Amino acid sequence: MGKSDESFRDNLKLLAEIADLTENNELFDGGEVQVKITLEKDKYDSILRNFRQIDWKSEKFFINISNTSFKFVLKK
Repeated sequence: MGKSDESFRDNLKLLAEIADLTENNELFDGGEVQVKITLEKDKYDSILRNFRQIDWKSEKFFINISNTSFKFVLKK
Protein backbone atom coordinates (compact mmCIF):
# COMPACT_ATOMS: atom_id res chain seq x y z
CA MET A 1 0.00 0.00 0.00
CA GLY A 2 1.37 3.38 -1.01
CA LYS A 3 1.71 6.42 1.18
CA SER A 4 -1.22 8.25 -0.44
CA ASP A 5 -3.53 5.24 0.13
CA GLU A 6 -2.60 5.12 3.80
CA SER A 7 -3.05 8.86 4.19
CA PHE A 8 -6.45 8.81 2.51
CA ARG A 9 -7.58 5.88 4.66
CA ASP A 10 -6.42 7.75 7.76
CA ASN A 11 -8.45 10.76 6.63
CA LEU A 12 -11.54 8.61 6.04
CA LYS A 13 -11.09 7.16 9.52
CA LEU A 14 -10.98 10.71 10.92
CA LEU A 15 -14.21 11.61 9.08
CA ALA A 16 -15.84 8.46 10.50
CA GLU A 17 -14.75 9.46 14.01
CA ILE A 18 -16.23 12.95 13.51
CA ALA A 19 -19.48 11.40 12.26
CA ASP A 20 -19.58 9.10 15.28
CA LEU A 21 -19.01 11.97 17.70
CA THR A 22 -21.77 14.11 16.21
CA GLU A 23 -24.27 11.27 15.94
CA ASN A 24 -23.74 10.20 19.53
CA ASN A 25 -24.00 13.71 20.97
CA GLU A 26 -27.29 14.85 22.51
CA LEU A 27 -26.86 18.30 20.94
CA PHE A 28 -27.33 16.81 17.47
CA ASP A 29 -29.76 14.06 18.49
CA GLY A 30 -32.20 13.34 15.68
CA GLY A 31 -30.66 15.92 13.38
CA GLU A 32 -28.77 15.69 10.16
CA VAL A 33 -25.19 16.95 10.33
CA GLN A 34 -23.51 18.56 7.32
CA VAL A 35 -19.88 19.59 7.31
CA LYS A 36 -18.67 21.88 4.52
CA ILE A 37 -14.98 21.80 3.66
CA THR A 38 -13.73 24.39 1.15
CA LEU A 39 -10.38 23.55 -0.45
CA GLU A 40 -7.90 25.06 -2.88
CA LYS A 41 -7.77 23.32 -6.29
CA ASP A 42 -4.65 21.24 -5.64
CA LYS A 43 -5.96 19.81 -2.37
CA TYR A 44 -9.47 19.33 -3.80
CA ASP A 45 -8.07 17.41 -6.80
CA SER A 46 -5.83 15.36 -4.51
CA ILE A 47 -8.84 14.13 -2.55
CA LEU A 48 -10.96 13.63 -5.66
CA ARG A 49 -8.32 11.31 -7.18
CA ASN A 50 -9.10 8.71 -4.53
CA PHE A 51 -12.42 7.86 -6.16
CA ARG A 52 -12.91 5.70 -9.26
CA GLN A 53 -15.79 7.47 -10.95
CA ILE A 54 -14.81 11.09 -11.12
CA ASP A 55 -16.52 14.10 -12.58
CA TRP A 56 -13.54 16.42 -12.94
CA LYS A 57 -15.78 19.31 -13.92
CA SER A 58 -17.67 19.15 -10.65
CA GLU A 59 -16.88 21.82 -8.09
CA LYS A 60 -18.24 19.83 -5.15
CA PHE A 61 -18.66 16.26 -3.99
CA PHE A 62 -20.02 14.51 -0.91
CA ILE A 63 -18.90 11.74 1.39
CA ASN A 64 -21.78 10.44 3.51
CA ILE A 65 -21.07 8.50 6.66
CA SER A 66 -24.27 7.48 8.46
CA ASN A 67 -26.25 10.68 9.09
CA THR A 68 -23.27 12.96 8.56
CA SER A 69 -22.58 14.47 5.15
CA PHE A 70 -19.15 15.90 4.37
CA LYS A 71 -19.37 18.36 1.47
CA PHE A 72 -16.07 19.15 -0.25
CA VAL A 73 -16.18 22.37 -2.27
CA LEU A 74 -13.64 23.83 -4.66
CA LYS A 75 -12.55 27.27 -3.45
CA LYS A 76 -12.98 30.01 -6.05
